Amino acid sequence: MKTWTRYPFVRLVIPLIAGIVLHKFMGVWFSLPLWVVIVPLFLLPLRRFLPEKSAYSGRWIYGLFLNLFLIISGFLLAGLNNEINNKSHFSKYINEETTIISGIVADEPSERANSLRFTLKPDVIGSGNLIQKVTGRIMVYASKDSTSRSIRYGDRITFSELPTKVPGPKNPGEFDYAAYLANKSIYHQLFLRTGRYEIKADEGGNFFQSFAYRIRNGFLELFRETGMEGREYAVAAALLIGYDDLLDPDQRKEFAGSGAMHILCVSGLHVGIIFLLADKLFFFLRKRKRGAWLRPVLILLVIWFYALITGLAPSVMRASLMFSLVTIGGAMNRKSHIINSVSASAFLLLLYNPSIIFELGFQLSYAAVLGIVTLQPHIQKLYLPFTKFDKYFWDIISVSLAAQIATGPISIMYFSQFPNYFLLTNLIVIPLAGILIYSGLAFILLVKIPFVSGIAGWLLVWEFKFLNFAVGFIEGLPGAVVRGVFLSGHATLLFYFLILLLFAWYLNRKVLYFRIAVAVLILLGIDFSFTRFERASRKEFIVHSIRNHTAMSFVEGRNHLLFADSALKNAPAKLGYPLEGYSTRNGLKNRKLIDLSDSLANIDNVCLYRGFLLAGGKRIAFVSGNSQMPEGDGQILVDYVVIRANSRLNADKLVAAFPGAVFVIDASSSFRRMQKWKEDFEKLKVPFHSVMDEGALVVKL
Repeated sequence: MKTWTRYPFVRLVIPLIAGIVLHKFMGVWFSLPLWVVIVPLFLLPLRRFLPEKSAYSGRWIYGLFLNLFLIISGFLLAGLNNEINNKSHFSKYINEETTIISGIVADEPSERANSLRFTLKPDVIGSGNLIQKVTGRIMVYASKDSTSRSIRYGDRITFSELPTKVPGPKNPGEFDYAAYLANKSIYHQLFLRTGRYEIKADEGGNFFQSFAYRIRNGFLELFRETGMEGREYAVAAALLIGYDDLLDPDQRKEFAGSGAMHILCVSGLHVGIIFLLADKLFFFLRKRKRGAWLRPVLILLVIWFYALITGLAPSVMRASLMFSLVTIGGAMNRKSHIINSVSASAFLLLLYNPSIIFELGFQLSYAAVLGIVTLQPHIQKLYLPFTKFDKYFWDIISVSLAAQIATGPISIMYFSQFPNYFLLTNLIVIPLAGILIYSGLAFILLVKIPFVSGIAGWLLVWEFKFLNFAVGFIEGLPGAVVRGVFLSGHATLLFYFLILLLFAWYLNRKVLYFRIAVAVLILLGIDFSFTRFERASRKEFIVHSIRNHTAMSFVEGRNHLLFADSALKNAPAKLGYPLEGYSTRNGLKNRKLIDLSDSLANIDNVCLYRGFLLAGGKRIAFVSGNSQMPEGDGQILVDYVVIRANSRLNADKLVAAFPGAVFVIDASSSFRRMQKWKEDFEKLKVPFHSVMDEGALVVKL
């Protein structure tokens, strides 16, 4: 009990999180009226009316009602935060008569391969003669041109295109982009073509957010003026001010594979370095009379100025809030434990935005901080350094181990990989990150001094060159990263429960903790064994949904035969996004890519012959643009017919030639042809499946 009293916000944030998570999984099935939250509040004072002895022995009742209040509050807050439930949400007013939609750009546009992407908050919809004020968010993609490049935060965009719902994953195991956006209260998307919209500058938006973006863009321009470009400029923008849109896929792969991705995500590490700098910078105020309040105020100003430089990025806001609470607590002579400060910041953020709990950045950030705070002091005791040099590097190692233990299960669950040389990487990049941040600040302060600023800029460029070289070298070492590791959600929770139990056993040496830990370990073993059995017995045929292409898989155990058109075979990188998740989840190791244009292929009891495939006892026919049907009344008995590559055959001929078959319209044909086949098959009342509309066809064999 004495332990819990040190962490009041831990006791508050846990039931609040429980209520939010409960809404995530149960909110679809039932809802609660707002008045329900008042019930526990009325019951809380009942303890005062109990006799003194009964009040003490029944103090758990007070805790029960308080926890119930917080759980209900979390549930209700999560529901209120879900904008699509609002009566004013724009989706409730869109119809065929909608002629105009107008809204405010809610963030800075980010550049993609063929478009600029930004979030729009619609506030006005016009339908006929009616103008309706609305709320909500739309993910907008605008064609790249001089007009779209001028779009900035706070601009008003007016258009007549109707937004569509964000589609779910089209292939098994594919990243669920719709769920990712739903956590941000975004359920619709829109593609704006050149000349189909109007822009009015600075029509809305938050003043502080707009100011923050202007500061960030100003610093980006400063970096360009130093002659920084390419990979160095991209890493500098990400590491110093949190702008990671310029990083190319190879850079992301190198930093992720080496275990250095965390330094590119401006968060606790960066704000911590700024906090330490400010703490040392204003040391002379400690003994001054007014220093007791002036010093923490100046530290807070430095922290939040850095947050402004980063454009008030969510990760920086989290860290800045946490260090602000630590600073304020110290100024008030409140020796609050860091865990309580971390919990307080999480509690406030969840009150403001309950769905943030499901964001990867939030989970990794708080897991890392809690791991460092709780585990690092005990890891540090395992070795006693003899010199300051040893102590410096041992501190880095112990911090890295603590953070990796705390974030490892989440990282594996989301990214399906583990960087084996993370200790070596952190020994280099953590000191270098501090040097780079201090060098960046020095460059900013000296930028107006001609000769000195040139030297500072030159040094900064070469520091980033060394960082890129070091990261690339480590990622290129043999065995640098283990890829294709799958960890389910429930297995991840079991891993964290195991870590918690082992840590509790280490602290208290109670046999009970160790026994429960062994039981959890057995459960994990059973889960892994079941997964291996399920993978070994898997036998499936899949027609994938990849726009403008044909791709079909036959999976038996861990063996994977992939039949694809010539364009996909010559560009296998296009298969990564739609198929990587499925391959990782099912532990597929041996993928063989076969061109559908091959006249004959016989591999692992699967036979491809002139447009016909025999696999797992199923007979599949491929009908493409140049396919011909049997003459006269000839019929072919197959189980499935895959229609691809804009076949000229109509539905009547196909049904006559393949009686009893299920017709599969793949994603390689034009939209017009696919719509025509769908309409005809519906009229003929024959079974069919369109992978573009319904997602991939998965057939268990």
